[in-house]
Amino acid sequence: MSAIAIVTVDAGGNVPPTLRIADELAGRGHRVEVLGHRRQAAAVARAGHGFRPLAALDFWDSAVRRSVPAAIAETTRLAADRALEDEVRRATAGSDAAIVDCLMSSSVRGAGAASVPTAVLFHTYLEFWQRSYRRGPVGVAARLRGTDPLTAWSRAAGRIVISDVALDPASARRTPLARASEWVGPVEAGAEVEPQVAAPPLVVVSLSTTWFPGQTEAYQRIADALGSLPVRGVLTLGDLPPDRPLRVPRNVRVLERADHGELFPRASLLIGHGGHSTTFRALAHGLPVITMPMHPLLDQPLIGRSVQHAGAGSVLPKSAPAERIARVVTAMLADEGARAGAARLGRRLREADAAGAAADAVERLVHEPLRRTAPPR
Repeated sequence: MSAIAIVTVDAGGNVPPTLRIADELAGRGHRVEVLGHRRQAAAVARAGHGFRPLAALDFWDSAVRRSVPAAIAETTRLAADRALEDEVRRATAGSDAAIVDCLMSSSVRGAGAASVPTAVLFHTYLEFWQRSYRRGPVGVAARLRGTDPLTAWSRAAGRIVISDVALDPASARRTPLARASEWVGPVEAGAEVEPQVAAPPLVVVSLSTTWFPGQTEAYQRIADALGSLPVRGVLTLGDLPPDRPLRVPRNVRVLERADHGELFPRASLLIGHGGHSTTFRALAHGLPVITMPMHPLLDQPLIGRSVQHAGAGSVLPKSAPAERIARVVTAMLADEGARAGAARLGRRLREADAAGAAADAVERLVHEPLRRTAPPR
């Protein structure tokens, strides 16, 4: 049995796949301790893993409504904070291996400084991290604070991408970071969709557990669109209430929180924001996806385009009027090609054992602690 430290943060869609990898490692007999934000303690305890709060993460709260500059500043701090780096170095000392969320670049460096073989966990397309993120405001600001994410990721012992190699553009471009990374597939559970034929189509709506400007207005326009159609709608808010009351049509339900694993097998369509976890959980059920990205600087537009290119969905701007949303929903529900494309993707995703492959990669670090990959130039 090995001691595995998992360093993470409550940033929404990164948490469920991380905990599934923790479950896989624990099932193999390893002792798993999650190091993260205090708010994660209850969820980690329910999963049966050890938990240690990181005091240097107390500043972070993804559910708080923030301006774009404030969000960039806090995400930069998450990437480059020296106090967090030092705390992670102390907390991981003595572990046999560590998995560190790629958002926490200085923490990757901290675990490495403790001489712990460390794998960086990329929880969406590598293309986003090495291009948009590193070259964008957060990456530039992190470098100004003394942490280059690419250097930190590259000097780790391993890089695990929990995404689909066929849809991630980085896998084809073969940059040095891509060549040194391992795609294990999305860690999302799914089952074949079984829509209720006798009932109107069920359309599930999920626009992130992180608040973005314009999100309430997008929910309202989607609700108005669904209210004009012969469908059943479910708006899931992820415990993030809108900043003003919604006008809810009679054929639409609003749920503060819902288990997508219970909704998706009965659904015909997802309208989502393009978050990796929600999108690929829908695809794992063979569910077509309409993506309405909530933020242009995140991975959401890239994911939406890739799903559309794969023939399993469509993309709309978050400012799309209700009439346009209604037209696209109607077209998608009638699109046999999109259903077939989503079904093919779903079968491929369900056949993969992504959590097992990720655990294999971590176990290799334990057994080969001196193995290192030279940093890309």
